[in-house]
Amino acid sequence: MYNFISWYNQNRKKIWITILTVVGVFFLVWRLIYMWTDNNQTSMPQVMQEDISSNLNSISLSSQKSAITGQNINISKEKINVIDNFVSYCNSGNLGQAYNLLTNECKEEMFPNINSFQKLYYNPIFGNTKRTTKIENWYGDIYIVDYSEDALATGIYSTENNIRDNITICKNSDNNYKLNINKYIGRTEFNKSVSNGNLQFTLKRKDSYMDYEKYTFEVKNSSSNKVLIGDLKDENISYLVDENGIKYIADFTMITDNQLTMLPKQTKSLQIKYFNPYVSSKVIKGLVFPKIYLNYDEYLLYNNKSNYTNFGNLYIEL
Repeated sequence: MYNFISWYNQNRKKIWITILTVVGVFFLVWRLIYMWTDNNQTSMPQVMQEDISSNLNSISLSSQKSAITGQNINISKEKINVIDNFVSYCNSGNLGQAYNLLTNECKEEMFPNINSFQKLYYNPIFGNTKRTTKIENWYGDIYIVDYSEDALATGIYSTENNIRDNITICKNSDNNYKLNINKYIGRTEFNKSVSNGNLQFTLKRKDSYMDYEKYTFEVKNSSSNKVLIGDLKDENISYLVDENGIKYIADFTMITDNQLTMLPKQTKSLQIKYFNPYVSSKVIKGLVFPKIYLNYDEYLLYNNKSNYTNFGNLYIEL
């Protein structure tokens, strides 16, 4: 022990210089490795974004991240080229080619012919000026699309007439990419039937928008009674319910009593809009009609309506 202490005292300067040198070199190497790794991770999406944007004619990609999750995503050139082509056709006034890029469902829902597309979408956005367009991924294949006036074309820079849309990229039955525009997301087919006695509801489909959903039903009344699906004076004629039990009520402002009335042996189509904004993480579990008047003529005969009890209800699992 004495020899070791004596040796340490004679060489401690060299020992500590060696230790500090080794530690310093180790820290420097670790720092260089960390900086190299970090730079590669952050620069790859930027390079990818530049490569995509360099091949676009009429739109620019503002971010490589999802606006909802904040995470970097892989953006398909093939997909966003469809948006780029759509804006190019609109800017050049080629309405036919632009209209052909829409899905059949989008046409059926909002633009059944090219004239309606021109009047309702093209004219308000592109009718008076060319547009410079920035897009950003919202979630999945849904994009935020910002149309701005082309300052080079107008000679004036202004944000007053800027317009924002949501465009969804879809693949059709022919394996070609098409667009849902005007905040229309897409269609889900169901063809699911439920019954209560002689009353049958068949949920045909759901059309989803960014701000709401629209459900289409076929309703069949096989009874000999007049049936009222719901009284417009009631608060909850129908609603959606999610996995947490939260209700999303229907909008009956555009529905009439006649539409909710089923004559004996009658079959009719019914469309109902629900206030259910699109949220990617939301899970809707069912659709409810809580109070159906199974014999409406009998109900009308009651002086004290609270004594009437012949109600039915329907729950459609989604």
